[in-house]
Amino acid sequence: MSQAGSKGAALLVNRIVSKVEVERKFNLGPKFASTFLSKDWTKSRLQRLNVYNNQGNYSFAVLGQPSVIIRDTYYDTQGDQLSNLGLWVRQRHVQRLPLETSQKNVAHALKDRFLIRDSSQWNAKLRLGGHFNNSQFAEFDGKENVSDQVLQITNQKTKLEDLHVVSDLQTLRSSWEVTHLAGDITPESTITMVLDEVTEAQAKGDGLGKPAFTHTIAELESFEELVTEGKDSAEHEAERTKLAVRRMEELKEFMLANAALFPTTPKPIGKLTAYDTWKNTRG
Repeated sequence: MSQAGSKGAALLVNRIVSKVEVERKFNLGPKFASTFLSKDWTKSRLQRLNVYNNQGNYSFAVLGQPSVIIRDTYYDTQGDQLSNLGLWVRQRHVQRLPLETSQKNVAHALKDRFLIRDSSQWNAKLRLGGHFNNSQFAEFDGKENVSDQVLQITNQKTKLEDLHVVSDLQTLRSSWEVTHLAGDITPESTITMVLDEVTEAQAKGDGLGKPAFTHTIAELESFEELVTEGKDSAEHEAERTKLAVRRMEELKEFMLANAALFPTTPKPIGKLTAYDTWKNTRG
């Protein structure tokens, strides 16, 4: 191999790519509902909507996204070893829906022959920092990458094939991409407001008056791809952690500047925590 070829190969070897996701949960409140769930807005939600704070000052702008149905089948060991170590493994199936779809119309919409399956793949989220309500993750897509993460976090003791299903959830997701911040500044990362209405994938009551699982939770998410060149894996991971911390602070400031839209009292409850709590009360 020529000297030039060797240098090119070295650059390729040292190029590392990560997907960094930061999320802060909040409760669905009246201000958010009246702003983003009104009939006038949902009928034209692919148009840009400018949002103003209580003082009448321009705060940010969003672009409505098509609703989707997400089916997440989560896997773990018998003792939830992976989630205890900060790794969540799932198979995710995504389908686009008409813009106006409520949870009660999901079953009908899923039979619509015009629905398009956007993706169906293995996915893993590795916690970088934070806690259940304000979290920083690295994401890994594809069965091979997910399998590698399972082996790595368990010191080669557990394989992907050793895992079993721990929950199977279906989510109707409404989302709005934040296209501009105050001052009409474009965000450095992809920021999305998300409203999730969650049920069991095979939702049904038990015939004893106990309802099927349902839960609603909202999140503000920041997503970004980190690329480093000429750095080893430890240096890349350090850069990844620094980026996640910076994006978390940016989301915090954004939420505080628009506190009426993003209430966090009472403490928001994530879908997996809500599902585990519900399941444990079933007897």
